[in-house]
This record gives sequence, C-alpha cells and structure tokens, in this order.
Amino acid sequence: MRTFLVVVELQSFSAASRKLNIVVSAVSRQVADLEKHFASHLLYRTTRAMHLTSEGEYYLVQIKELIERLDHLEAFASESQQTIAGHLKITAPQNSSLIGLQQSIGDFLSLHPKVKISWSLMNRYVNLIEEGIDLALRVGELSDSNLIARPYGELKILFVASPDYLEKHGMPACPEELSKHNCILDSSSRQPGRWVYKQGAKEKHVRVTANIDINHGEMVAQFAAAGHGVAQLPDFLVEHFIESGELVSILDHFVIPPIPMFLVYPANRMKSPVLKALIEYLLETKKREKAKAFS
Repeated sequence: MRTFLVVVELQSFSAASRKLNIVVSAVSRQVADLEKHFASHLLYRTTRAMHLTSEGEYYLVQIKELIERLDHLEAFASESQQTIAGHLKITAPQNSSLIGLQQSIGDFLSLHPKVKISWSLMNRYVNLIEEGIDLALRVGELSDSNLIARPYGELKILFVASPDYLEKHGMPACPEELSKHNCILDSSSRQPGRWVYKQGAKEKHVRVTANIDINHGEMVAQFAAAGHGVAQLPDFLVEHFIESGELVSILDHFVIPPIPMFLVYPANRMKSPVLKALIEYLLETKKREKAKAFS
C-alpha cells in the first residue's frame, strides 16, 4: 500500500523505484499484488501516461487514511515506551471536573506515576505565560493570541427550575419575564446577573436579580433543585437533576447554540513530552467517549 501511494504521488513506476530504492519490477509486482488482493484494477497504464481508475481513486482515499492511522499507532507505541515524567501546572473553570476531566487526568496519572499535577480551579482569566501555566481548559470563542487551542467538546447553557417552583410561580414564557422570578446566580461567572439567550438568529442578554447568589455552580444547581428559583447553568451541572425529575429545562426555544471548549497551551510548551502526552491522552479519551455516545 505504501508503494502504491508513492507510485500515485510520482505518477511513475521508475521514479517510485528510485525513491523507494528498489527495482522497477518490484514496484510493479507490489502494485499488481495489491490489485489482485482487492480484485480491482487500480491504475490505467500506457506507454505515455498512467491514471487512477475509479476503483483506484476510492482505494487511494481509504489507503491514505489507513496508513495515517497506522503511523499514528506506531508513533504512539513508540512514545508510550518512553518514560513520561515531570510537573505540569493546569487550570480549568470551577466544576469542570464534572465533565469527566478529573477522571481522565486521574487515569493518565495512573498510567504515568512519575507525573505530578498542580491543578487550579478558577473562573477568572489566567495569563498562562505570566503565571507559568502549562495547560488550561477554556470555554467559549477564543481571541487571537500566541496560544495553541485544541477543540475539546462543547457544552449547552440551560435555563432550569424545579417542578415545585414552577407550580408555585408559573412558567416564564420568555427570558424577559425572568425579572419577575426568583433567580439563583453563579457569582463566580464573569457576568452573573446578565443571562444570555437566543432570539431568532440574534444573541441577547437579560438582566436578572437574585435572591441567592453563590460562587459555586454545583451549589446553584442544588438550590434550584430544592425549589428556590430559576438558574442558568451548563448542562453537565444539571444533567443528573433533570434525569431524576428534580429540575426541568425551560425556555428551550431561547437556549443559545452549544459553546465550544478548548485545551489551550503556549506554543513553546509543546516541546514538553509530558504535556504532549497529557494533551493527546485527553483528546483521545474524549474522542472515544464521543464515539461511544453515538454507538
């Protein structure tokens, strides 16, 4: 398959033989063996030109993908045989452990016991370079910078309230009516009293006042589940309350599109083998979780 890719790239058996340092007959035989294996003609050959058949075009795409995956596996196996050790400083928003990040990092530490993690949970903006942070989980669109960002899933922001609260105070028909309701604020967010919502294709904000404000999102969800008011929170904080029936999602037509999450790190830190290993492990774990959810 690798020989076939070189032949297609160079459009010549003789050029492929020179690049691969094997005789032309060996190149021809390997391509013929590939055609025999797939029971398909992959190349049209004339004395002047060579072209891919329709089957060849299909197999070319599949073979490229297969070789790339194989190379990735071999590189991963080679890297995993090396000792991963070192100290990493990471930061993430409060409650981010509930999206599975804590479990993934714990599993990584079990695989690499010589790695040390210092983890700061905070909702404020962190200058990674000035504060010596190796890796951050950030939510929302990122401004241009000298940092590298790798997509790490997305989250939904929901309006929620308990059935008991809604029975007593009524169901708000639109976000503007939230000013008449008891609201519970997560004061650790950047704009706790300014809730975002979607109206048509536009993103808008409504100002709300709170009878309770707490700098901890999980406690906000607990107070909402206990019937103390309406809250706006990420889906991972309220998911199990919704499943149990303690909370219901409201104003669904006004919920904004899912917000992206990123793993962010300074470009010069990617030279660190331990940071590279952690990032690849987190991304691969997230990829497997997504595939499992859709299976």
